[in-house]
Amino acid sequence: MAFKTPPDAPQVNEGLQGLLDDAQRAKLLGYARARFGVCSDDAEDLLQDSLLELLKRRDQVRTPDAYLFTVFRTSCARFAASRPGPESLEAAGAIAEKRSAPDVIHGRVLLHQVLGEISSTCRRILCAFYVEGRSLRETAETLSVAETGVSKTINRCLRRLRACLS
Repeated sequence: MAFKTPPDAPQVNEGLQGLLDDAQRAKLLGYARARFGVCSDDAEDLLQDSLLELLKRRDQVRTPDAYLFTVFRTSCARFAASRPGPESLEAAGAIAEKRSAPDVIHGRVLLHQVLGEISSTCRRILCAFYVEGRSLRETAETLSVAETGVSKTINRCLRRLRACLS
């Protein structure tokens, strides 16, 4: 009886690299930085964890690209919510330095007033979609609303916010 030795870390990493081409990898890593403020090293780790999850469930997954994106997006959202990355702290510090304290306070007061003018449904949907990073489908399921309704509501709410701010 011959036993096959388990792969070592470089072999597993090489196998994971073959699942994504460079363009897909760059797109996903850019998404993590832009949407969630996850630094490059952490985004790479989250992507590799997502690829491992895909490998575990490869027999059950019908659309690997969609599954990988969903797992990766969820991982990024959880990571960003658990602790702010150094890049997001640096960006926030740079913005705070550029603005004076009265400007920041005025902006917060204005945002609070504008959010008070839209409905609670709009606030919940915008928070789930933009702040929590949920997809349209996840947002619809959470709020017990049709997916098309979520999309239309987001567009309507954004128009209201723009109108209130101008």
